[in-house]
Amino acid sequence: MKLHCLILVSMPLRISFIVMLIICAVKLFAQDTLVFKAQPQWQGGVSIADKCWFYEETSLHPLSFDEVRKQAFVLYDSIHRQQRFSNRPLIIQWLRFSISNASVTDTIRFFFSPGPHVYMRLYNSSGLLAKSGLYETAIRGIEKGNLPLTINPQTAKTFWVRTEDRSNMILPGMAYLNTPYTFMQADAEGRYYSTLLFLLLAIITGSLFFITLFAAYQYYLYKDKVFLWYMAYTSCSVLTGIFSIDVRFTANFFSGLFLDIIFSVFIYLIPVLYSLFIGNMLNLPQQFKKTWLAVKILIAITVVQMLIQFITYRTGAFLFPDQFGYFVLPIPMLILNFILLVLTPLSKEKVKWFLFSGLLSMLLLWSLPVTGILNRAVELRWGDVWNTIITFPPFFMLLGLFVEAVCFSFALAYRSKLVLVERNNLQQQYNEQLEDELKKRTAELEQKNKLVDDHKIKQVQTVFEQKIAETEMTALRAQMNPHFIFNCLNSIKLYTLENNSETAAGYLTMFSQLIRLVLENSRSEKITLEKELETLRLYIELEAMRFKDKVKYHIQVSPEIDMQYTELPPLLIQPYVENAIWHGLMHKKEGGTIAIDITQPAENFVEVIIQDDGVGREQAILYKSKSATKQKSFGLKMTSERIDMINQVYGIKATVEVEDLKDDKNKATGTKVIIKIPV
Repeated sequence: MKLHCLILVSMPLRISFIVMLIICAVKLFAQDTLVFKAQPQWQGGVSIADKCWFYEETSLHPLSFDEVRKQAFVLYDSIHRQQRFSNRPLIIQWLRFSISNASVTDTIRFFFSPGPHVYMRLYNSSGLLAKSGLYETAIRGIEKGNLPLTINPQTAKTFWVRTEDRSNMILPGMAYLNTPYTFMQADAEGRYYSTLLFLLLAIITGSLFFITLFAAYQYYLYKDKVFLWYMAYTSCSVLTGIFSIDVRFTANFFSGLFLDIIFSVFIYLIPVLYSLFIGNMLNLPQQFKKTWLAVKILIAITVVQMLIQFITYRTGAFLFPDQFGYFVLPIPMLILNFILLVLTPLSKEKVKWFLFSGLLSMLLLWSLPVTGILNRAVELRWGDVWNTIITFPPFFMLLGLFVEAVCFSFALAYRSKLVLVERNNLQQQYNEQLEDELKKRTAELEQKNKLVDDHKIKQVQTVFEQKIAETEMTALRAQMNPHFIFNCLNSIKLYTLENNSETAAGYLTMFSQLIRLVLENSRSEKITLEKELETLRLYIELEAMRFKDKVKYHIQVSPEIDMQYTELPPLLIQPYVENAIWHGLMHKKEGGTIAIDITQPAENFVEVIIQDDGVGREQAILYKSKSATKQKSFGLKMTSERIDMINQVYGIKATVEVEDLKDDKNKATGTKVIIKIPV
């Protein structure tokens, strides 16, 4: 009986409890689920963060979707939406929300935006629905930051969104719904507000690229390691700039693999490279050996960290516990920069302040995003265009690299100036040393010259004066024989006394032409063969007129000789023709003939053959003609000395051969002279 009463009493309590549970469940469902009766006509995106649930993975390996569904989600409140730096190199977060379509006929479509992330995945209870993210090369434009949602009529769906980020890349959390209209509107506004940011990033990246080309050319010219480190540093900076443009503007320049390489290797390689550059510029390894050893150790640690981070990004597996992250990873780099800031001003090099200014400027610009100053700047409401720049931290990183690269360029230019000044000073010192050495040697030579015996000096002077006198005499003899000139003048006088004015006039004309040619040729070191033969013809014609046509001649020049361009010393042939007339033909009553034959047997010399049918050299000696005396004619001795003088003055090797012509009875029939003249 008591049991029955207890049951009757407890039944209302149970019913009340069940009703309360149903009411709470309905309220909870109504609170978590977004219910729409038709496609919304919004004018902008709507935040649904207060309708979302949040979960962040903390295991050493990424979880599967089924494993995540079993995890405890918490409300996505303002605390979880704040920008924060994780102590994990790979950050994986989940959002869960539900949408109900109460319409009977309309299919509702949305774009869900959790903000920019490296990778985004959309799931429902059936599995994977869509992919997106900054590293997804198959998706372009604003779609990289949004996921499409489709809810059929009379349907309620629960969605899970997985976001994956790299350390220090996470931005403030968000959860926005956009209709197709507001989605396109946001895309247009984003492109408009980002124009200046894109322009600045492109200018900085392009400037760094041209600085890299300049450094490469300087290294090609000078093979200086300083330019090699500088080129490597600016190259990594260029890749960082392209990475920032690719990620911010979804340009799809690189694949996800290469973007991870840039972010985990090249960005962290920049401090290593500018450390080596500064060390080589300032000779820090030589000035601070122990401290530079610590720098090398820090560089090695940084390289190992780069590799660990890259492996973590690509595999999702943590090689170290959670503490290997934001608070551990930057420590070697921070210490490295601190050491450089201390050592740079202590260096003895004059370019240190350029490097210190660049390094300090870069570090200050890099630290701006984490100081909160930029958030204060946004509150000043400078406008959406400037806010787009201010709220993009990689811009300040790239700007810092650019300012540092410019300061480093100034340092290199100033260093080149110092090298040039030092080189000029060394050259001046070397010239002064040479001058001192020259003065010393000159003094020694002067001292030695003073010790030379006076007798030897006088003897040398006597010989030298004698040679000068002989040279002057030889030069006088090299001109036309003065006796010939006197004889010509006497002939003119004779023709005049005989009233033979016509002959006298002709003789005088030829004589004046000859004298003019001789004087003209005497001023030149060499004359053409044409002028030499013209002088020779005039001379022979005058001699023939004096001896009443007892002298006949003919001149033959080989046709391959260009008389206008073939050159030889002046009055070289005439003395031998004069010898032939005075020593050969003069002693024959009937006179004789002189044959002059000029040929060019080889390209480098001309051969002149002078042949007469006179009495010969032996008979001429017997006659003891006055014209054979040393004072009244050139003679063979004079002509031989003339050849030697010509060879010495003109630097040639002319040769003369004299041959006595005889008949079968060994009787003299004339003389032949062969002259070989180099041309």
